[in-house]
Amino acid sequence: MSRVLRVRAAAGALRAAMAAGHTKAEDLAQALEDCQLLQSPDTAATRAAYAAVRLAAVLGDRHNVDADVAEDSPAADLALRLRRSQPDVTHTDVRTATEVRVTVRPQSTDCLRWWLARFDADPSTGSYTDGAYTVRGRRGDVTVDLIITGDAVAAWSGAVRRAS
Repeated sequence: MSRVLRVRAAAGALRAAMAAGHTKAEDLAQALEDCQLLQSPDTAATRAAYAAVRLAAVLGDRHNVDADVAEDSPAADLALRLRRSQPDVTHTDVRTATEVRVTVRPQSTDCLRWWLARFDADPSTGSYTDGAYTVRGRRGDVTVDLIITGDAVAAWSGAVRRAS
């Protein structure tokens, strides 16, 4: 694991713990310990699997990369860039080097349309189940299974039904 990736993983672990509602020092102790382990190249390699299990517990499996997928694969890179730059992203699941599942909670119907356009997803090919809209799209060489949740889905699907 490169130094940059270790720093990003450590910072992500701390942010995830805080996002999960852990704000007291006692609650953050494990995340801080994991951060310290991830900073050291000596312990990072030997404790990577251990830290991954711990981080998954803190994250609630919000962002997962399959163990067989390289960290620099196109799908893992896309998932990382989305998590870092898009606040709507709630979950990512990198299944293979070229396939990722992205769950988003858009803040408006315009944002929902942006997500569809971002991945060249055809809205007519998706399905609406239990308050979530699922559609397949692409970004470069990566196949994206986009799951859209939240209030914007109901407003958007209602507008689509009225327009047809």
